[in-house]
Amino acid sequence: MLSISSFPLSDVASAPLFQGLPWLARALAHNFMREALFYGLAASSIWLFFHVFLRRRLQHRVISQWPKGSDIRREIAYSVSTLCIFSALGLLVYSQIIRGNFTIYLPLREYGWVWLVLSLPLMVIWHDFYFYWTHRLLHRKWLLRHVHGVHHRSRNPSPWAAYAFHPLEAVVNGLVVPLALCVVPLNGLVLFVFSIHQIVRNAHGHAALETMPAGFVHHWLGGRFTTTTHHHLHHETARGNYGLWFTWWDRLCGTENVAYVQRFDAVTQAPAKTVLYPH
Repeated sequence: MLSISSFPLSDVASAPLFQGLPWLARALAHNFMREALFYGLAASSIWLFFHVFLRRRLQHRVISQWPKGSDIRREIAYSVSTLCIFSALGLLVYSQIIRGNFTIYLPLREYGWVWLVLSLPLMVIWHDFYFYWTHRLLHRKWLLRHVHGVHHRSRNPSPWAAYAFHPLEAVVNGLVVPLALCVVPLNGLVLFVFSIHQIVRNAHGHAALETMPAGFVHHWLGGRFTTTTHHHLHHETARGNYGLWFTWWDRLCGTENVAYVQRFDAVTQAPAKTVLYPH
């Protein structure tokens, strides 16, 4: 999703609005490289750690199957397209900052400590709300077939699927921060942490294996957060489990997959130990 990394804020005071194509091209490349860095670090770290280094040890934690190489290549290709769109949206936000319509501030005290502390969790809650309802909209028959179906081609997704969107869906997902900025000022550090949170959890949610401990979904607090199994079932069935970070919208609206808890419990069971009997 669009992040603070997309905005070359050090240039806001001095750079005129879109001063010719050379500046525009440089700004777009700047945005793309930073967005790609976040995506690449998050997806590659989770993929290397769980799918390469711990592959044999965590085989029993695979929810369905390991993703195929063809899936990973397609996910990366579509993610590059999404990075281009996020970078372009970053320029639009940048233009609104220059015009004074959006406020991204850097001094921590500028809007008070209370707003600084509250703004990050409120952004996460806003993101979850926005994603749930736009996600349900994308599951309307025509949109699912022609737009969101791109993301659902990965029945067993990998962390590289975090940004594997149709261009239209990339635009929808990229509007999270701009829409918030239409209403409230946001601190640059808050947006930076928000962007790190969303890409890391997004890549983790497509990891194809469950990393949470057994019993996590039964805990009064743990059960409020989505897990990899939660989103994996959505990829398997293309129905239910529309939530992003929290389970409460799915539970409130009756869209949580009825097999979710059972599948989570099954995949988090300790592997059976081999018992050797003397001859």
